[in-house]
Amino acid sequence: LTGIWAVTCVIQHPVMVHEIHSTYTPSAYMLVVVSSGYFIQDAGDIIFSGYAKASWEFLLHHVMVIWCFLYAVFTHQYVAGAVVALFVEVNSVFLHTRLLLKLAKVAHESFIYTVNKLLNVVTYVTFRLGAQFYLTWYLIYHYSTLDHALYFLITMMLMNIMILIYFYRLLRTDFFNKRHPHNSGRKFAED
Repeated sequence: LTGIWAVTCVIQHPVMVHEIHSTYTPSAYMLVVVSSGYFIQDAGDIIFSGYAKASWEFLLHHVMVIWCFLYAVFTHQYVAGAVVALFVEVNSVFLHTRLLLKLAKVAHESFIYTVNKLLNVVTYVTFRLGAQFYLTWYLIYHYSTLDHALYFLITMMLMNIMILIYFYRLLRTDFFNKRHPHNSGRKFAED
């Protein structure tokens, strides 16, 4: 839902893509507020349910998102940047569908799994990598004119590393994984 909301905000007000520091609409601002609440709630759930150690990567990601989004909420700056960052949620639909298919033990060779994995990669590159790298480029290109640019650039670089690692894992698991029934008793995380 938030991915479609983010894309709709930019379609309705395209200048947001070019002025991520200062432009926003009431709808865009509300999207960032709601999303901030989600990330705070989800981080709390990870911590209080006892999964912080096992899910430290997600927790780190949530903390970075929270500190950037709350900056936007309280200062009304970079709201458009947060909206563009939420383009990644378009891809989340296919990532979550992938997880549900795995939990349902749908065969990796099935038509539905194959279609989802292809859409997952296309949306990962377009909406996740594309949005992240655009925001990184924007921060570098406009660095000297932006408030707290270093703060956001460091966060973006850390997130870029994380999403590239996740992308590698996704490709390895869905496209390059050779299934061997006997793996010498060793099991590696596939997701």
